[in-house]
Amino acid sequence: MFANIAQPAADEIVELMARSSKDDRPFKVDLSVGVYKDANNNVLLMQAVKAVDQQLANAGRNKSYVGSKGDLEYVQLLQELVFANQAVTGFVSGVQTAGGSGGLRAILDLIKLANPKAKIWVSDPTYANHIPTIKAAGLAYEEYPFIDYKTMTLDESAMFNALEKLGENDVVLLHGSCHNPSGLRLTLQHWQQLAQLAKSNNFLPLIDTAYQGFADGLNEDAAGLLTIANTVERLALCVSCSKNFGLYSDRVGAAYILSPTQAEADKAQSQLAIMSKATYWVPPSNGAEIVKTIIKDPALKNIWSEELAQINVKIKSIRTKLCAAFRQHSGDNYFDYILFQEGMFAMLPASPEQMEQLREQYAIYGLNNGRINLASIPEHKIEYLVKSILAVTHRTK
Repeated sequence: MFANIAQPAADEIVELMARSSKDDRPFKVDLSVGVYKDANNNVLLMQAVKAVDQQLANAGRNKSYVGSKGDLEYVQLLQELVFANQAVTGFVSGVQTAGGSGGLRAILDLIKLANPKAKIWVSDPTYANHIPTIKAAGLAYEEYPFIDYKTMTLDESAMFNALEKLGENDVVLLHGSCHNPSGLRLTLQHWQQLAQLAKSNNFLPLIDTAYQGFADGLNEDAAGLLTIANTVERLALCVSCSKNFGLYSDRVGAAYILSPTQAEADKAQSQLAIMSKATYWVPPSNGAEIVKTIIKDPALKNIWSEELAQINVKIKSIRTKLCAAFRQHSGDNYFDYILFQEGMFAMLPASPEQMEQLREQYAIYGLNNGRINLASIPEHKIEYLVKSILAVTHRTK
C-alpha cells in the first residue's frame, strides 16, 4: 500500500537539531531552534512552572480524559490573559488545543467547513508550520509582502497595497506580536489600519499569538489583538504557551473565535471541538493544568510574569550588544535593524548558501532563510558570531 508514496522533504529544524548535536566543535553556536536558554546553554525551566509541576506530581495527577473542548476553566483563564483582562465587543468562545499549531489546524478546518473557497494569506516570510498546516487543511494560500529584504525592515506600503485588495473570501494570518521569523514590529497605527481594512473589506483576521510578553509586556503585547477585536465582528485566534511558559513539549494551546452573537459563538466552539476530536480526540492535560494553576494563583502568576519580564530584558540586551558589535566590526549601522525588532528572532541578510557556509566553516547554526534565535546566543560568543557573519556576508570593514 505504501510502496509508492513520495519521500517528503526533511524538516529543516529537526534536521539541523540532529546535525548540531553531532557537531562537537567548542566554538559552536546553535541558533536554529526557537527556545530560550540560560547561561549554561540549557533550556530554561521557569520557576513557577517547576514549582507547580512538582506540586501536581505530589498531589497525584488526574490522568483522565478532559473532553474534546478541553479544560474550560483553563480556556477561560487563558482568554483573560491573552486579552489583557479587557472585555471586547462581541462573544468569544474557545477550546483547549494541542499547542498553537493544534489550534491553528482546528481553526483552518472550521474555515474550510464554513467557506471551502476561502484563501489564507500569510506574510512573506512566516512561521515554518503555517503553510504546511494550511495545505493539510485543504485550503488555498497566498503570500502578502512583509519584509524588504534589502533593508530587512517592514515593507509597509507593499503589505497594505496587497491587503487592501482582499475581500470576504480571504483570511489574513497575522502574528499577534514578535513576528516569526523576522522579529519585525507592527505599530499600533499598523494594527488600527489593519482593523479598518478588515472591517471595510470584510476579510477575516486570523491571529497567531505565540510570544505574548516578549515585546513590551504581557498586557502591552495584546494591543494589536484588542484593536482588531474591538473593530471587527469576527476574528479567529490561536494561542501557544510554548514560549512564554517554557512548556515546549507539553503542547499547551487554545483556539478562539470572536462572534457577533452568543449562538454563533456556541456553534463555533462546538465545531472547533469536533475538528480537534478528529485529529487527536482530546488535548493533553498536564501543561494546561500547570498554566491554569499559575494564572489562578496571584503569587505564582507574579513569579512567572517577573521571570518572563527578566527574559525579555535579557533578549533586548543581546540585541543591543549584537548591534554594537556589528557596528564596531562592519564600520556601519546596517545591522541596527535588529535593535528595533522584538521577540526571540532576527533574520540575517544571508542566502541559504551563506547560511550553510556558516554551519560548515564556523559551526554557527541558523535556518536557511537567515533566521537566528537571539535567545540562544551566549554573550561570550557575540564577538565570534558577529565576525563570522560579516565574513560570510562580505560586510566587513
